[in-house]
Amino acid sequence: MNQANVNASQPLEAKRWWALSVLLLGTFMVILDSFIVNVAIPSIQSQLQASSTQIQFIVAAYVLSYAVLLIPGARIGDWIGRKKSFILGMILFVAASALCGIATGAPFLIFSRVIQGIGAAILIPQVLSIIHVIFPPEEKGKAIGLYGAVSGLGLIAGQIVGGMLLHFDALGLGWRSVFLINIPIGLLAVLLIIPLVRENRSSDKKNIDVWGIVLLTCSLLLCIYPMVVGREAGWPLWVYASFLGGIAFLLAFVWHEKKLLRSGKSPLIPVAIFQERSFTVGVLALIAFQLGNSGFFLTVSITLQDGLMLSPMQSAAAFMPIGIAFFAASLLAPKWLNRAGTAVLKWGAWLMAAGYAAVIWIINAGGAALDWLPLLIPFLLIGWGQGLVASPLMKTILSGIPSQYAGSASGVLTTCMQTANVLGVAVIGTIFFSFLTGHGTEPYMQAFVIALVCSIALSIVTFLFILGLQNRQKAAA
Repeated sequence: MNQANVNASQPLEAKRWWALSVLLLGTFMVILDSFIVNVAIPSIQSQLQASSTQIQFIVAAYVLSYAVLLIPGARIGDWIGRKKSFILGMILFVAASALCGIATGAPFLIFSRVIQGIGAAILIPQVLSIIHVIFPPEEKGKAIGLYGAVSGLGLIAGQIVGGMLLHFDALGLGWRSVFLINIPIGLLAVLLIIPLVRENRSSDKKNIDVWGIVLLTCSLLLCIYPMVVGREAGWPLWVYASFLGGIAFLLAFVWHEKKLLRSGKSPLIPVAIFQERSFTVGVLALIAFQLGNSGFFLTVSITLQDGLMLSPMQSAAAFMPIGIAFFAASLLAPKWLNRAGTAVLKWGAWLMAAGYAAVIWIINAGGAALDWLPLLIPFLLIGWGQGLVASPLMKTILSGIPSQYAGSASGVLTTCMQTANVLGVAVIGTIFFSFLTGHGTEPYMQAFVIALVCSIALSIVTFLFILGLQNRQKAAA
């Protein structure tokens, strides 16, 4: 066997914690870019003279290409090597960020965002795959906990970092700085990962399932695209036709994968990962969790800026308690998970629900004179609860997956997360705007309360799936 192509049976990386730092740097950048552009939208629209439809696609192009290509991106790592794929994805991401930063028109910026998403889809699945391979079982929980912490921080930090870059604008780059900042960080990550991680890949690489990639990509594209643009378009008939087409492609994909399996060939998504029932139930819990979170982050951002009329920097300050609590809880959660098991996840789900309920109580008590400062304590509860769920849930989901399926499992996991994010924004966003009856603080607060009720319901659903996960683990013990 060539020394460059090592697998899980060979010695673990001696510098694995340094390697993890670089992997998490890449993770933070990719997730940050899903949200940081939102803060820059007014400046982009003004300078590029972009239409509202073009603005929508500037945001959606990245999310769409990222989400639909995650599973093929994971399989690329299994086939050509995870280190090579991480570097390839990062180079694509950095190059596309440079193109975004020099864009002089909306169409070129949209094209560049698509390339950014492709790079992200290749890069991100390799992070969990490499973690799964280079860390021994006793350290894997802590490593995945850090991954969960950084992922959540990237989700929350988009508004904070974007607001700071635009507020200070030290180099006079304006909105372009939210893209150009990726270049030095990404290049540094590429240079550092080369000596820190040895190549590893899946031993299960019999064939490249081209038709599987095509069918799954078409299915995800037809399902996710209408979620992204449906609300702004007013949910026309073609949106529902697109959903039906996506389901048809999904059924064709399942049929094709079963046919491959019967013929002894390697499918795009190994069936073996779903034979681990904890994986399936855990993924359902993660979907419910992400649905509630993404809807909350969308509606709270709109409410703070348009309802309470906060500036981007004030809104960033309001987000700080969520980010700090999430990060702290994510760091502590793996240790508590080892002591208390999946009970930690249940505590997190209830804390989220309690935090959302506390926000509703404060809104009802404050009325039109509501200030944002009383919301900080409930925001701490919400962030703490999210941190107790996110990273331990990822560890629990991946714990029973063999190393040769790490790429596929992480691809399925991240695809479900990203799809749930899009769906949460689409569904809860639509509910929020349908209840928004006017301008001013009170109408926004009333609509926000309805959105919070949805997030409470999804926290309870998350709890129920976690309970099912706990029962399955007890039955298997």
